[in-house]
Amino acid sequence: LALLRGALFVRPYAFVAWVGDVLEKKKSRTHRRCVQIIVLFHVFADQPGTTAAMEEAKLASLLSNVRKSNDKGAIYRNLVAIRANFVTSDGGIKLFTAQDGINVLVELLSKPYEKVIEVVLSILGNCCTKKECCKQAFECGILKPLISIISNIPNPSIQCRGCRLLGNLAQHEPISYKIARDNGNTAYALSTILNESDNKAVLIMVIRAIRQLWREKSLRTTLMEQGCIGKIAYLLVRYAQIDSETESPPDIKLSPTGSSSGGSSSSCNHDEEKVVLKHWHAPDRMVTKEKFNNIVRNMEHSQLCDIVGYQVIQNYRWKDRPDFRLPESDETGKLFESALKCLQMITTTVVQQVIEEIYGEAGAGLHCLVYLCGETSPFRALSLKVVSNLAANPDAIDRLTECGVIKMAADLIMYANLDESEKRYCINMMCLLTKEACNRGHIRRSGALQSFMKIAKQSHEKREQAMILYALYQYRFDSLSNEILLSNGLVSFLVRILNGIIADREVAHIRHDEEESERVSHASVFSKRRATFAKAGKMRRSDLLFHYKSGNGYHQKQQQQQQQQLLLLQQPHHTAAKQSKLDPYCSAPESPDSGSSGYASTSYGTVRSPSTSVGSSPPRLPEDEAFEDDTEVYSPVCSDHEQEDESSGGSGEPTGEQMPASEAREQNEQAEEEEEADPVVDGAEETNDFDMVAYLIEDSSNAKWLDAAEELEDDSTGLKATKTTTSHHAEDCIDDNEMFKIELEIATAKTFERYPMQPTLTLLWSVSKSFPAMEFVQADTLETLLKICKHAKKPRGRAFQTLANILKHVNHFLPLLKQDFVFRLHEMKTPYPAHGARCWSCDEMRTACNDLMALFGSVGETGYGQGEIAHILRTGERDLKLRVAIIVLFVVRDTRLLHKLLFDMKVLEMVMDFILDEGTNGQQQQQQQQHRLNGIACSAITRLAQNLSIVGEEEDTGTPSEKLEEKEFDNTVTICDESATSVDEKVTFRVRSSPTAPPEAVLVSKALLVEGSEVFRRMFEADHFIESKNNEVHLHEPISADGLRYFFYLVRLQTLNKLTGMAPPPKVIEASLDALSLAQKYLLPTVEKPVMNIIKTLLNDDCVLNVFEWSLKNYNQELLVASTYYFLYSDISGAAKCKLYRAANRSCYRDEWRRLLTETILYRVQPNAEL
Repeated sequence: LALLRGALFVRPYAFVAWVGDVLEKKKSRTHRRCVQIIVLFHVFADQPGTTAAMEEAKLASLLSNVRKSNDKGAIYRNLVAIRANFVTSDGGIKLFTAQDGINVLVELLSKPYEKVIEVVLSILGNCCTKKECCKQAFECGILKPLISIISNIPNPSIQCRGCRLLGNLAQHEPISYKIARDNGNTAYALSTILNESDNKAVLIMVIRAIRQLWREKSLRTTLMEQGCIGKIAYLLVRYAQIDSETESPPDIKLSPTGSSSGGSSSSCNHDEEKVVLKHWHAPDRMVTKEKFNNIVRNMEHSQLCDIVGYQVIQNYRWKDRPDFRLPESDETGKLFESALKCLQMITTTVVQQVIEEIYGEAGAGLHCLVYLCGETSPFRALSLKVVSNLAANPDAIDRLTECGVIKMAADLIMYANLDESEKRYCINMMCLLTKEACNRGHIRRSGALQSFMKIAKQSHEKREQAMILYALYQYRFDSLSNEILLSNGLVSFLVRILNGIIADREVAHIRHDEEESERVSHASVFSKRRATFAKAGKMRRSDLLFHYKSGNGYHQKQQQQQQQQLLLLQQPHHTAAKQSKLDPYCSAPESPDSGSSGYASTSYGTVRSPSTSVGSSPPRLPEDEAFEDDTEVYSPVCSDHEQEDESSGGSGEPTGEQMPASEAREQNEQAEEEEEADPVVDGAEETNDFDMVAYLIEDSSNAKWLDAAEELEDDSTGLKATKTTTSHHAEDCIDDNEMFKIELEIATAKTFERYPMQPTLTLLWSVSKSFPAMEFVQADTLETLLKICKHAKKPRGRAFQTLANILKHVNHFLPLLKQDFVFRLHEMKTPYPAHGARCWSCDEMRTACNDLMALFGSVGETGYGQGEIAHILRTGERDLKLRVAIIVLFVVRDTRLLHKLLFDMKVLEMVMDFILDEGTNGQQQQQQQQHRLNGIACSAITRLAQNLSIVGEEEDTGTPSEKLEEKEFDNTVTICDESATSVDEKVTFRVRSSPTAPPEAVLVSKALLVEGSEVFRRMFEADHFIESKNNEVHLHEPISADGLRYFFYLVRLQTLNKLTGMAPPPKVIEASLDALSLAQKYLLPTVEKPVMNIIKTLLNDDCVLNVFEWSLKNYNQELLVASTYYFLYSDISGAAKCKLYRAANRSCYRDEWRRLLTETILYRVQPNAEL
């Protein structure tokens, strides 16, 4: 025993091997000793390292026996021992791998022992749950014998374990790639097992293997060719469908929508049915079936009914189909789970064959999937994921709609307790299926639209927001849905998206020369595509959209519409309703603004102008001239072939039949050349929806905010945007590759994730056209839209048009009047300091803000606007009255209304008192706010003067004003000859700039004075003047020495015939005033006029007060008018103008200054003024 104990610790591996040999030989005495050794083993088992060493020794012995033995029974027993003791835990698997057990077992797969193969597959299946084991098995060459076993041995147990092992190996991409490349019969083997086996365990594993291998294209193609998708879907139907002959109750009838009703309870079915009535001039109305029948009976004797259509709908609540049931056994449940997981992977392949095979015979497969999405189904999450993937397949939309998927999703959203993933799947389905009008109508009528908006407002994930935006975008023409969306926070949701987009964007403005070059050279992809079709002699519906207003028939069409409107006004409304009758398939003549209910309509209709729309006031200018608004046309149902027929029949251009054969041949050749030159664009011509989206995305005036980093990334198609497009046209268009991506991704709404700005603004613009809402006039909404206009290259985009729509509605006038929106418009006109005068975008933003102010003023000039303004000015609080008074100066242009407001209601006096009030009481924040308001009030006076055409007088003086600062004096012209020796030739002028200033002496040539002025000639040539005797002149009025020298300089220019209509500018404006005074005193009209012109030209905020005071002192009417006008029209900053006004108010002529300002404005606005 001592020796044995020593051997146990010294050489444990050899000792255990010897024990195994002894047991096989079965010697009785030695057998007893082995029993004693086993007892010793248990005695010493608590010693450290003893158990691990014994396990390793035992495994090594078993593997050695497997490797050396030729007896399949012995091999089987050893393998069973290995499976039972070593591969059931992570530690055992690591030990087995370390002993090179995988290589030993892989070699056994080539032996024809089914029992051995079964155990080997079981052991390897357990081991290959680890990545290292899979790699080692792959290196040992397991794939070839494994696939051969799966293909050739029909044993269900071996098939089950083999497919399990294959699925474990295929989880790793390098191995699955090798399977697809080197083992082409794998797909055939799996499809054969799937078609022939009825064993549920085998089916579970083979479906799992298909799921793991689906990502390999070659295998995927073969599996689809073998019909594996339909077989998997059939398995669900097979075990879930109730046999109608034996198990279905006889009184159950299946309705077309999937709901059940008793065969004898027809009255109950009528109670569940609802009818949506479509009216001619009213929104849709929902009534019960009984109410509808009463209406139909009453219509026979009514002459005033305006119902033009109806639609019968079922009960809102989704009901499970009675011909399906949930699996009862656990094994069938596992089969369902495996099949649904596989279908999740399969449905990521967006091809038509997928939906066709899943749809199955009479739609049983898809109906079964929808049934498994039920509220009580344990497979709800898996099934919802499958259906959500199918919704991204364009070919599946009609089938899903037929099976009532949208009803099921809406019901789950509203009533089921969903987790986050299930809720996301339902949202995806609803979003992607809203392209169908009937689905949009059901979502609205079922009440799911409110729940949908609640989820949207809580969403912060970018992809989910893109999906929701895609769905909301489909509702842009549905008036009734838009009302629901607006009441549930649509505007705040869209504004939040826009704020997220512009948060990190940089300003990218363009200069004037860049804008001109873009206008000349820039041709977008969509324009090229239109040009291609124009060359080919084809005219599509989208072409008519673009060329509608520029065509010759536009004005004729307008005249025809006006005549039709007059005829409609003369006839009763019920005539059209009687003609249309109650056809359930008739479509009402709806336009995008006429209360559409979400049903598909091919009628275009005209977009209502503000003067004809309810709740809007007429603008001062036509909408197209004022804002160049793009009219969006609702065309959910259109066809290229139909349009070709229409255009060929209705257009004035000669068609292929009418034109000569040579011209037709030339056009065909040109079309073929265009197709060969641009295959990507030509390939994008098949989808009309793509045409429409391309038109919307490529808006002619709005920025796109494309992310340069995203443009450089590869997407699923492997195409990249060119760097040239990113750098030059990132804000305005997208290149051919990106347009091709949009066509490929439009069904999955990825376009709205990559380019969210344009559809968001388009949706906001579309809703703002017809519906007033308080959310539109929230400060953050207006600020966001103004920021987008300010940041964009071309400010007159969708954001500008949305603001115009908001301003048109009279319901928005009062809220806007009570806030700072007009002040923000004024502040947005200020260009960026770094952009300078060459920035075209800043200049365009200035004119855009002026147009918005004019539009707001047109609403204020209506009777409603006048009443609201007058009410606030009479009864409002002081701060509100002041703000409204300032707004009046900005926006009101009508002179009669201005006269009433400015003078009768003392608006001008109120604003001037506020500007001139220099009180500084209050906190610092209040002072800052008051300073801001002071500047805005002064700018309002500037805007008022511009509206009243109070501008400075301009005369043709022969000298360009921009060159005045180049040279003040001509150095070759002198006023005194310094080289003269005789004192008699010089005259000394002694002057004082002020009564207290010291006298100054100025020398001038006597000959210059005599030659330049008749007064000086008589003064110095006669003997009775003291000045001629002393050659010295004393000027008693205050004249500066610089002014005197400037005067003599002008006299010298006159004598040399160098004085033009504009005098050269002096160093200071006071010198020109002194020169003007001297020119009047010494009767020099030829000098007086040029000096007058230079003074008016050089007027600025630093000198205008001096000019004003001087003109009052010297009774100069012309300069008094010029300086008074300058106080009003000068386009300087508000702070500078406020400072100027307060300085004038401190002047000794403040009363005259304020009176002249008031009288100037009064003269322009008095009712009988003739300007």
